[in-house]
Amino acid sequence: MSRTETVLVTESEFRKAEQVFRAATDVRCEPVAPDETTLAAAVAARGVRAVIVGVASYRGPLYESLGKRNGGIIARFGVGHDNINKPLARRHGIIVTNTPGALAISVAEHALWLMGCLARRINRLEARLRAGEFAADAGTELRGKTLGVLGFGAIGRRVAAMAHFGFGMRIVACDCIPARQLSEALSVCGVERYTNDAQELFRAPDIVSVHLPANPSTHRFINAERLAWLKPSAMLINTARGAVLDEEALYDALTSGRLAGAALDVFETEPYRPAHPDKDLRRLENVVLTPHIGSNTREANQRMGEASLANVRAFFAGRLDQLSRVDAA
Repeated sequence: MSRTETVLVTESEFRKAEQVFRAATDVRCEPVAPDETTLAAAVAARGVRAVIVGVASYRGPLYESLGKRNGGIIARFGVGHDNINKPLARRHGIIVTNTPGALAISVAEHALWLMGCLARRINRLEARLRAGEFAADAGTELRGKTLGVLGFGAIGRRVAAMAHFGFGMRIVACDCIPARQLSEALSVCGVERYTNDAQELFRAPDIVSVHLPANPSTHRFINAERLAWLKPSAMLINTARGAVLDEEALYDALTSGRLAGAALDVFETEPYRPAHPDKDLRRLENVVLTPHIGSNTREANQRMGEASLANVRAFFAGRLDQLSRVDAA
């Protein structure tokens, strides 16, 4: 590179992997506010070709600013990229990348922690103890229970392996990928049954762990009809994306006794806002909620920082075949 390129990193992501970004000597990484207006203005003012972003939504000005630099790169610090408008990026000659695999361990572990919290009713018992009540409330073991893994990508596979080999759970997995393409992965992850039929998956498990990407085909995929396929004693875990779940339908299932419990790390609106004011999931004892922290560990943050910078460096060097691109038509 003839000059040291500046890379703008949204503030939260910069803090998460600050050591990685500050240690870079071939590029200059600078933090910037994540809102699109500020980020786009900074791109234009500094002649920047690369930005590293988190989960904030980008729908217009950013692409126009980057496009004026004869193309650029939006490097997602993470895996989900539904906050990036890929058609608009392509129109402006902008490449979009993510960091596959960097957060799989952390998110999978968090899914297991949420399962355990539900199974042993940790949240409600802890709240009662803090309120001065010292009373038992019988939970349930995970061993021998059936776990349905909805979405059999990197995170879903790791959850399946952890649950089967660590807790002795029976695993049923569902994805759109043909089984013949997954024979080795199914064996390695301890999957007892694999299906392309969501109804078959929902009718089997004691717990469903959701690992679907957010796209038009999965928008509110988990709706009232599919929740009704679950047995009343079942529990639902979502560490994927909030948009794949109909939160009003979930509330109705939980309050009517058609579903025993749910644990969510992601929400359709973040920070969380109830889909309906009378259906606030925070009021329910059989719900565990965390503020989208599944990937937020020191280890995963470092890996995501390194991977996002690797994408930026490959872009600057013209090594486009080395990019983890998610902007395909």
